[in-house]
Parts: sequence; C-alpha cells; structure tokens
Amino acid sequence: MSRTGKVLLIAGPFVAGAAAVAVGRRAKRRTPARHRHVVTVYRPLVELEVTQLPGSLSEIVDRVEVSLAAAPGGRGTEIAIRIPDGSPITDGEVRRALRETRSLLEAGDVLLPSGPPTTVSTPLNRPLQKVTAHGREGGLL
Repeated sequence: MSRTGKVLLIAGPFVAGAAAVAVGRRAKRRTPARHRHVVTVYRPLVELEVTQLPGSLSEIVDRVEVSLAAAPGGRGTEIAIRIPDGSPITDGEVRRALRETRSLLEAGDVLLPSGPPTTVSTPLNRPLQKVTAHGREGGLL
C-alpha cells in the first residue's frame, strides 16, 4: 500500500467524524421549520369554504392558516394548513383533523378501524398492535 493510501486509511475516519459533529451542531442551531400539511379532497372548490369545513378541522381553523386551491388536473380541492409560529397546535392534531375532514367530505362519515380484533394476541403480533393503537395520535404509523 502506498504512503497516500495509508494516510487516507488513518485520517478518513477522523475527517468523517468531524464532519458528522459539524452537521449535528448546525442542525441543533436551526429552529424546526413549520411546514404545510396538504390533502386533496375530491370535491369542487366552489363547494367548499374555509369557514364551513366539517369535523375537527373546524375546531382549529382559527388557530392555523387554512387555504383552499383547485387541485391540478381538475381532481378536486387542495386543503393546505400551515401552523403559525407560537401556535399550540401540533402537527399530529393537524394531520388528524385533515384526515377526518377528508373522510367527512368524501364518505360522509369518519371511518375508523375500531372494531374488535380478528386475531388472537400473540407475542409475534404484539408490536403491530402497539403501533396501530398509537398510529392515530400523530396521524401516521
């Protein structure tokens, strides 16, 4: 092995470690960006108004920024929500509200998988049961 190869073999991990530390420090300094949550509802834009949205979205509409726009290709309406800085609303609450509102607008009811389980609890399916039990809290599994 050449001299350059030996130097790279020894110095490589140190350089990678220093880069990882620098990236970690930079990420800690950055404030988390509040992004928009968007869902497409298969209803025409003319049928919807921000003040008349059903479900739990109507409960938080005064504490978030809601905008309605026609979805591309004539596929309904996009409901976009941005959480303003300092708002007590969490991302999970917004995702849950959007999911329930979409279900109400498209199906007329909030569809929930709340029936009795069809399987017997075993050690192998216990992790899946825990995940699905908490999936509705944040809106995603």
